[in-house]
Amino acid sequence: MSEFSTTPAALQDQELQSLATEWRMRAMQGDQLAHRMARALEAEQRRRIRDSGLQILTPAASRASSPWWKFW
Repeated sequence: MSEFSTTPAALQDQELQSLATEWRMRAMQGDQLAHRMARALEAEQRRRIRDSGLQILTPAASRASSPWWKFW
């Protein structure tokens, strides 16, 4: 495969997954450059997962009528 020439943020999810797997396999064989590349790609994967899980949550309707506890 050709050398990694673009930023991880510019890749599609499937491309990112396959490249991360390929670079991790190279890293497991002892290639230091591959270790750094695999870490960068995996960091981008984690960032995408984290960002996709963030949603704007609407506040729940609160009951201001009485507290859940009684003060004597």
